[in-house]
Amino acid sequence: MLLKVGKFMMAAALTLAVVTTVFVVLFRENPEPVSAAEPVEKTTEQTTGSEDLSQPWLDIPDSKPTPEPTPEPKPAPKLEPAPELKPAPEPKPAPEPKPRPEPPAEPEEQPEVGPEVEPEAEPVPVDESDYPLPDGNEVQAARDTRRYRLPEGAIMGLTVSDMGIYNAPVFDSDSRWALDNGVAHVPETSLPWSDAPQRNTFLAGHRLGFPGTESHLIFYRLGTLGRGDMITLKDRQGRAYRYQVTETFIANPADSWVMGQVRGRDMVTLQTCTPIPTFEKRIIVRADRI
Repeated sequence: MLLKVGKFMMAAALTLAVVTTVFVVLFRENPEPVSAAEPVEKTTEQTTGSEDLSQPWLDIPDSKPTPEPTPEPKPAPKLEPAPELKPAPEPKPAPEPKPRPEPPAEPEEQPEVGPEVEPEAEPVPVDESDYPLPDGNEVQAARDTRRYRLPEGAIMGLTVSDMGIYNAPVFDSDSRWALDNGVAHVPETSLPWSDAPQRNTFLAGHRLGFPGTESHLIFYRLGTLGRGDMITLKDRQGRAYRYQVTETFIANPADSWVMGQVRGRDMVTLQTCTPIPTFEKRIIVRADRI
């Protein structure tokens, strides 16, 4: 009997020791006392919206960041169109100045010569081949009265009433310019006021000439003059020198003797081209001073 009691107590003591050991182990792992009335339940706590302290490596923001507003796109700068490059204008040629009329030569004293003398000057170069032929209206106008203005540079005016010409300008030059602008006086020949015993003032004019110029058809009717018709020259001071036609004839272009003086004669000679349209000859009209 006592043996049974001893075995029981030894079993109880062993059981107590095991319980004590288990209790100590449990106490070390969970030092906080657990209420027997409140069983411990393992729950999964939601961490949405709060920081999970058990996982410090997670960086969970308190709230979603507010997205920054997208800046409105700036309008592209307005580009001005590049100016259109225009080619530089070609320089216009300067207009050719009109030739100034040659100044009047000083009156030269002519020496006394024989009955007919050939001057050293060449015949007046009058070429009508490049001038337009006149129409009927222009020919009719050449028969009408034509009055001219004496321009600067002209040394005198020519009047032939039987040809309808009044105060036509006479230039002291036998150049093409003088012929195109009026009547040309050959400078190597006399002037009406020359101090000489005889004179031959030699004048040439276009038979045709260009329309719109002072020389147009100026001597168109020179071949109609005859003996007794009057020719008048008047200088810029108003002094008049009057002549009367004494002879008319046809000469060749090379007949320079028609420009020479004749002993004892004070005359004016008019020349133009003939016939139309070849102009191979020259009409010569001589008039003596009265």
